[in-house]
Amino acid sequence: MKKAFIFISLLFMSNVFAQTIDRFSIDSGGASTAAGNISILYTIGEVQIAERNTATLSISEGFIAPQRIRIRIHPIVFLQGAFTNPNAGEESLMRDDLRIASSILIPTTSPYDSTTCDPSVFTTTGANAIVDWILIELRDENDASNVLVSQSALLQRDGDIVATDGTSAVAINSPSGNYYIAVRHRNHLGILTASTVSLSETVTNLDLSTDINAVIGGALALRAMGNGIFAMYAGDVNSDGSILNTDIASALSASGGINVYAGSDANMDGNILNTDIALIIQPNAGRIQQF
Repeated sequence: MKKAFIFISLLFMSNVFAQTIDRFSIDSGGASTAAGNISILYTIGEVQIAERNTATLSISEGFIAPQRIRIRIHPIVFLQGAFTNPNAGEESLMRDDLRIASSILIPTTSPYDSTTCDPSVFTTTGANAIVDWILIELRDENDASNVLVSQSALLQRDGDIVATDGTSAVAINSPSGNYYIAVRHRNHLGILTASTVSLSETVTNLDLSTDINAVIGGALALRAMGNGIFAMYAGDVNSDGSILNTDIASALSASGGINVYAGSDANMDGNILNTDIALIIQPNAGRIQQF
């Protein structure tokens, strides 16, 4: 009580005397908690005077100090639609027809969420040119049906999935740990890793294009494209996890579309023609997502 009395007196006399406040804790209590992707650690009644960090842990003295924990991942996938009929001399690369169209057809806003990119990322040519947007999902290690977080990213011609700057590994606000990883595309069947993958701030490389057993379903989930490359099946026009008559009907109703960014464009050349219908029907019709 004596300290409280002196402190109040100083406030009333602030016009006469300068005051100082010592750094002391009113209470030694404290705790840590988490909300979504944010971890917070705190003590009660102390000005924050120090903070120490490791890759996965933040320790601080003082009031609440939020920290975002990030993991980094570099997946590799191929899309059957963009890999069909590759450009001459570029048989190991997907086509980037949506990017090189007279007016770039790839939107700067992801079709999966509100993520955006700068139009300049679509000026890169060659193996690192952008093919389209893609979606990465991190799923619970104990329940692969439970999506913990999803992240829009960009797909390059050589299969690299990169961040929205067009070059960097994908960074996701999630703690280090083991996850099932799903990759989705707006008109291809999604794929899911056959086992969990350990992720951390150190970039994890994850090639889902060369080992058919790396994903649930094997040959039912990935199509052999030759030269040891496996690709996600094209033709899920309605993005419902299956390739059925409804997808064929949607493509037929949109047939004739030119210079469009649409699910019915199964071969991803910007046009909806008989070639798209054929790709959906054979050999893909009747296929369903394996997770």
